[in-house]
Amino acid sequence: WRAAASGRKVCVFERSMRPGGRIHSLRNQGPKQDLVVEAGGYRFAPKEVVQHFGNVTWRINTPLTAAIVRELKLPTKIYNPDASQWDHGMRVIVDDQGEDAGYLTLVETMLHRAERSGAVVRFGAEVVGLGLLGAKPSEGMVVRIKDGEEFAASDVMLNLPQRPAIELLRRSGGAVSSVFPRPLYDPVSFPLFKFYVHYDDAWWVNDLGLASGAFYNTAPAEKVPGHVPDLSIEMPAPLQGQYHDGHVRCDLPGNRCRGFLQAYYGSDHMQDGDGINGALKFYTPFGDSISEDSATFIKPGASHHKELLEQVHAALLALHKPQLDAVNATARVAAMRPTEAVLSIWSDGVQGIHAGCHQPKLKPSGEAPVPGELAKAAMQPLPGWPIYVANEAYGPMGCFAEGSLAMSEAVLTRLGVPLPPSGANEAYGPMGCFAEGSLAMSEAVLTRLGVPLPPSGWLQQELVEALFEPEASIGRPPTDPFLLP
Repeated sequence: WRAAASGRKVCVFERSMRPGGRIHSLRNQGPKQDLVVEAGGYRFAPKEVVQHFGNVTWRINTPLTAAIVRELKLPTKIYNPDASQWDHGMRVIVDDQGEDAGYLTLVETMLHRAERSGAVVRFGAEVVGLGLLGAKPSEGMVVRIKDGEEFAASDVMLNLPQRPAIELLRRSGGAVSSVFPRPLYDPVSFPLFKFYVHYDDAWWVNDLGLASGAFYNTAPAEKVPGHVPDLSIEMPAPLQGQYHDGHVRCDLPGNRCRGFLQAYYGSDHMQDGDGINGALKFYTPFGDSISEDSATFIKPGASHHKELLEQVHAALLALHKPQLDAVNATARVAAMRPTEAVLSIWSDGVQGIHAGCHQPKLKPSGEAPVPGELAKAAMQPLPGWPIYVANEAYGPMGCFAEGSLAMSEAVLTRLGVPLPPSGANEAYGPMGCFAEGSLAMSEAVLTRLGVPLPPSGWLQQELVEALFEPEASIGRPPTDPFLLP
């Protein structure tokens, strides 16, 4: 988008017949075909939000994504309406009526703008090899796609997860495969999955008033330790969902609601210590092990799908029975069944992606890696070659599109493509909602540029330097300064 708008000749090759990769918004879902199921990435955090898992703290901060959403004028709403909960600060993209529009809208809008500026987007065009255009890398690259066509390119940017990226370079042969792209081997990948069930009567809202918050179920502890970690249990079906996650419309008589409930989001190991481990092992047999798509549409017409819907409904009923009993709704909800569901498993079996998320390996000392360090090394994995990488797998904010966006803008900066000025804005400063943030960042920039400032009563030198530490600068638009040359 930005490269095309600057006058560059851009061609986008997409392996599948849809854009987005792990941003996978399934529209026209439900019996009335007016609901959206987010089978992949779907939310962003304009300001840092923090979640604690036991002794682990997860910090989510995606200001670049937020800045681009604002720049594209895409409407958004608060993800979790409960201001007391950790994810209240996150947002999702909606339509003009405030209904879920799908996170894919962000990708579609950028592609549309790129095409308006002359970019060519080709779907079903898997890149199978890269080669030298001339005798040396500086003369450009040849891009080969699966149907045999070849294209000359001055620069190539790969927005590919780890496995597809390293396998493409290996398969390319010749001079390309003769260089070991060490940074691309640094991350580790792991699967994630999501499971959404649809009810014609959204009983968790209609009867229990549960419009926000998380839930999970429990099971007896493993009595005979085995050698298989996170071994699943026969029943109940593992649950780990959120009431505010799932598209619901309240347009039935009496303002009653219908829609999807997120029954599970995670992997094999529970976020809560007393939850049920092995969820991925439990749900995997109900999906396709090798597929072009992460999503399996669960319909009661297939026997194995009907069984899964029965088991998940029974687990939801058991978990909520005390609350349903209190409002005399247990029998009515017990008689219901989910009309359909979507099971989306991002694992090694999804062709062209092969993972849910990535994170860098620990340092030899056992310490965590420095944010942005891997992104800077992986951005040009073959030194001196016009091959660049921009993906969540290597980015400064793992498991979020922010990583791809930050690395993309860093690559464009190296290629001399003009970007919107990062600016000294309160949204990214150390004191939000006050001019202090803008002033602090402005003075930090001036200090970096060697402009003398009054010594006392202004910014302390420690604060000025701290603003440019990798941990502090992560995600500040237009890109993480730690990624710049």
